[in-house]
Amino acid sequence: MEKEQQQRIDAAAEQFADAVKTSYQAVAKRGKEAQELNAELTEQFFNKVNERLRTQAEENRQLTQELADQSKRQQEAGQQIAQESVNAYMDFMNSMFSYSQGAAQGGAKKTR
Repeated sequence: MEKEQQQRIDAAAEQFADAVKTSYQAVAKRGKEAQELNAELTEQFFNKVNERLRTQAEENRQLTQELADQSKRQQEAGQQIAQESVNAYMDFMNSMFSYSQGAAQGGAKKTR
């Protein structure tokens, strides 16, 4: 009977050890799966952040180029306005000079 009892104790101990082993394997497997999932989620997160930063950098580059182009157009428009003002002033001065020359020549002809 002692031998039978010892065999039952051994079988129970073996079953318990198998159950503990199985539960540890399940915990280890789930831990590994969780770690892999976390690694995948972390990679996806950083890829999306990287993609967003690249997109923002490109948008900023385009905006900077547009601002530079707009600034250049404003500068050119300012130069054109200044040139037109100078031309108008020169035309005015030339017409005044021509008028005064004409008046002076007309007065000189009358005195002759």
